Parts: sequence; structure tokens; C-alpha cells
Amino acid sequence: MDPWSLLVIPIIAIGFVVLNQGAKFITDNALALSRSFNISRFVIGMLVVSTLAAMPEVLVSLIALGEGSEELALGNGIASNVVTIAFVIGLTAVMVPLKVTREMIMRDAVFLMTVTIVASVLLLDCALSFFEGVALMMLFIPYTMNLLLVKRGTDEKQLEKSMEDAMIQLELMGNIFGRRIEIRAGPQWLVFGILWTVMGAEFVVRGALTLTDDFGIDPWLLGISVVALGTTLPDIAASFHAARRGFGDLALGEGIGASIVTVLLTLGLMGITKPFEFGRAEILPLIVVLNLSTFLVLVFMLRGMRISQIGGVVLMSTYFGMVLSVALLIIT
Repeated sequence: MDPWSLLVIPIIAIGFVVLNQGAKFITDNALALSRSFNISRFVIGMLVVSTLAAMPEVLVSLIALGEGSEELALGNGIASNVVTIAFVIGLTAVMVPLKVTREMIMRDAVFLMTVTIVASVLLLDCALSFFEGVALMMLFIPYTMNLLLVKRGTDEKQLEKSMEDAMIQLELMGNIFGRRIEIRAGPQWLVFGILWTVMGAEFVVRGALTLTDDFGIDPWLLGISVVALGTTLPDIAASFHAARRGFGDLALGEGIGASIVTVLLTLGLMGITKPFEFGRAEILPLIVVLNLSTFLVLVFMLRGMRISQIGGVVLMSTYFGMVLSVALLIIT
């Protein structure tokens, strides 16, 4: 065994820290940057929140795919959504039962269920092609149009409240330790954040590949456990702080939005940049749990217009069920 292999755990840990701090620099600039566009602050704000939340997952999956580890990339891309539902939404509901609005159901939850089903159908042929990647990316158009329609049908006071919510989400996402956010306006900070985030993703992927090569850890299992949890850490931390400050509902909206963008961006960009094939036996448990967890979110939201503590526990259990099923599949 290479002596450098013993440093793999610290390297992965450093990678996650750098990845998340790079995302913080980008988040610090997000709202200031959105104001420079001559487009609706509401639409830009909501898109920025969900897109930034999905950035670590997207980068890690793309870099892993570029390194030739399709299993690690796809496992992280799919499992990150289950992690988001289990810990960003489920864990928050355990701490503070989440209230649900009709707008949140129609705009976010139904669209998430639709996107999940479409992505699952595309993956059932055990391949992710260029055209399937384009199709997933194209779904951003109706998502953005949906936000525009919501804007037109909502009065100014509600829109301002939504933007305040977006600013709070950006603040919580921008600092995983809960300290006060400091906006660093300027393109140089944005570029620095992007480079820092890419470097962190490289550390994570290199370390994960060392674990699979030198220690014989299955890349599917590694992708859905260590990597998926690590890339979702900012969202989990943000939801924790949101619940502590009484903004549990924001965690629900951010979790659903991040799940939508993660499915579309991660799988879409992977298909466009490097089409690949994979095994049906490995992907099937992930697809089943992804659809189950997404369906449960919609059911809990429709039932009583809230997600209770019991519902949160059920959502959290879906992640552990996925890991257990993949582990048992590997053993057998």
C-alpha cells in the first residue's frame, strides 16, 4: 500500500472544508450579483438560492465523471437528493414541524415529483446519453417559467417576503458555522470562490478514488454515503440554523429547490459532458428510494399542510434504507 494512502481521510476532510468555504465566497456575492441583472429580483433570488445549494454536488459528480468513476459520480448525484430530503427536510421537521403553503406544493413539490419521475425513466435503460442530458437541462425552462408565473400572480408584499426569505437562506447557506455573513462584493471574490470550490471538489474526488483503489471500498457505497453527505453538508447546516432561528419553513423550500436543481444540473451536465452506461442492479435501489422519498414529501405536505416530527423521522429513515440496501447488494 502507498504510504500516501494513509493521508486519504485528512485529504477528503480538507477537501470538504475547502469545497464548502468556496461555496461560502460565492454565496456572499450571490445577492449582490443578482441585483446587477435587469431581471426580476424574485426569480433571480429563488434560482440563486437553489442553484448555489446544488453546486458542491454538481462539481464533485462532474470531476468524478472526468476521472472515470461513473459509479461515484452517479451515486453522489442521486443520493445527494435523498440526503437533502432526509436531513435538510426530515431532520428539520424533527426539530420544528414544518408548515406548508399551497404555493409551495404547486410550485415546488409537484415539480420535484415530476422531475424525479422523468429522470428515473431516463435512467432505467442503464445509460445516460447526451440527448437525455439535454432533455434534463431543458426542464430548467418550465421551472423558471413557473417562477415567473408565481411572480405575476403574487402581490408585492408577498414577493418582498419571498425575497427576505431568500436573503435569509443565502445568509444561512453562506456560513456553515452560523456566524454573521459578510458580503464581499466584487467579481474577484466570485472568481476566487469558484476556483476554491473546484479545488475542494478535486480534493474530495481524489481522496474518494484512493479509497476505492487502495482500500477496496465500493464506489457506489462511497458515493451514496461519505461523498453525498459531505457535499450536502452546507444545506444540512443551513437547515439546522434555520430551525434554531425559527425559519424551519425556509429549510423546506430550500431543500425542495436544491433537489430539483441537483437532479437537473448534475444528471444533465453529466450526460452532456460524458455519456456513460451503468449496471441496472446497482442503480435500481437508488431510483426506488429517490422516488419513494420524493413521493413521501409530497404526501406529507398534502396531508394537513405540514410535515410533522413523525414525518421527519420517516424521511430520515429513507436514507438509511438506501445505504443498507446498497450494502446488502454489495455483500451478496
